[in-house]
Amino acid sequence: MPGKQPKLILRESAIDDLIGDWPPGRFLEMGAGTGYMTRFLLERGHTGAASDLGEDSRAMMRRNLAFAGDRVRVFDSVAELLPASFDYLAAFEVLEHIEPDLAVLTEWAAYLRPGGCAVFSVPAHQRKFGRSDELVGHVRRYEKRELRELLERAGFSEIRILNYGFPLTELTRRVSNRIVAKDTSYDSMSAKERSIRSAQAKPKRIARMLSWVDERLF
Repeated sequence: MPGKQPKLILRESAIDDLIGDWPPGRFLEMGAGTGYMTRFLLERGHTGAASDLGEDSRAMMRRNLAFAGDRVRVFDSVAELLPASFDYLAAFEVLEHIEPDLAVLTEWAAYLRPGGCAVFSVPAHQRKFGRSDELVGHVRRYEKRELRELLERAGFSEIRILNYGFPLTELTRRVSNRIVAKDTSYDSMSAKERSIRSAQAKPKRIARMLSWVDERLF
């Protein structure tokens, strides 16, 4: 059975370094896809709520997280949530899909309790934006200063930013861009539709390439 992709292993490790000492609390995860990182949070003793833009993704999430029972709630609309009711806010590989990122981030922050903490992951460096970004519905990549300013404007403080993955993720990014350079299978989809699709599966050519590179390398 193939293992985890190297980028996912590296992301988990980086996030664990950041939140490993967070005491168990209630989390809100936005853009949770099919619930992989939600499980990551649950395994660390947290409880909470999660959602995704895609109705199919939410259905998959409910199935994937059924084992957790009432420790996690998959919601359809933020209208179901109470402001200032969560200890933690999380969004992994989500902000780069959103044009009005400041407005959305500010909206999410309103659900954090005073003194709450947040963790986000985003792709780095706009100069590296390529075809593989377009296929999965990215509208940007982030520079460190730009990301810090965004978080500050949304009301966050005591900000810590770290990079992870180099050089392995740089290699897979270049290979992915080369593989999908002429891929037109997603051209009829909107950025929103591509984003929803990316939460469920990578483009087939990239998935085949990554199937050769898994956790057995580590």
